Amino acid sequence: MKLSIIIPNFNSENTILKTLDSIYSQNLKDFEVIVIDNASTDNSLDLISKYPLKIIKLKKNYGASKARNKGISNASGKYLVFIDSDAWFSKNSLKKLVQKLKKVDIVFPKIIFENKDIFYPNNSIEKKYPHISACFGVKKNSLEKLDELFDEFYETYLEDYDFFMRCNLVKLKAKYIKSSIIIHKNKTSVADYSNRYYLEVRNTLYGIKKLGNLPKKTILYNPFKYSDLTKIVLYGFFNFAWFNWQNNNRLNFYKKIKTILFKKNTISKNSFFLKQTKAAFLNIKNNKIKINLKKKKIIFFYSQ
Repeated sequence: MKLSIIIPNFNSENTILKTLDSIYSQNLKDFEVIVIDNASTDNSLDLISKYPLKIIKLKKNYGASKARNKGISNASGKYLVFIDSDAWFSKNSLKKLVQKLKKVDIVFPKIIFENKDIFYPNNSIEKKYPHISACFGVKKNSLEKLDELFDEFYETYLEDYDFFMRCNLVKLKAKYIKSSIIIHKNKTSVADYSNRYYLEVRNTLYGIKKLGNLPKKTILYNPFKYSDLTKIVLYGFFNFAWFNWQNNNRLNFYKKIKTILFKKNTISKNSFFLKQTKAAFLNIKNNKIKINLKKKKIIFFYSQ
């Protein structure tokens, strides 16, 4: 088997058919498609049952990290391509990724939203090395150089930054394939950000504790800083979801600050802010021994 295409899925009945159709329309040979389902409660599994693919069902929603790791462990291909279930390949874009992957360890495409706004990459740093995992390709044997695959403690959010930082530390070569274009579903606002806020606080703090100064040795942007953690908590206090990708203005920091200052009733009146902040810090505290052991191992591993 030459190529394994891995798709984590959770309740993606509205988009996963586009993902699969975009794969099977590429006229590829010698490939397999693996869908790892995080205990979906919608009809997505029924919808994809007509396709010649492998479905791996997880007992609960463990998050993207475990799903990708399950996909890797069940993959037969020499090359691995990951794509999220709310994104799809444009014509020949998958072929282009696989062709270029023969010469490097990692390839990553240009990702745009349905409305043509750019999702990734947005600046020169992001063009040098992948930061996000919405879609990328990697040689399977290159992953053997890492201490572990995706860190499942993250579940979802920042697990990709952690992963690609470690790829960079072992000098895996990455190439941006601008001509390979992926379309991502437009991001829309949702009513409840509480779980996302919890993961942002917990995972940022976890990355700080786990990685220490290692991110400084990479070329990637480092989100594992106390200044970033402070920003997240402050935005949570003002009940402003800076991680809301609606309007796609994630780089316009000053516009967001202005929104906070002039938004009516910005200070959260519900209890989720304090509860989620406390829960995130408590989770890290309760896992202190485990995290310290992992920190020692990872520092030793990447100091060799």
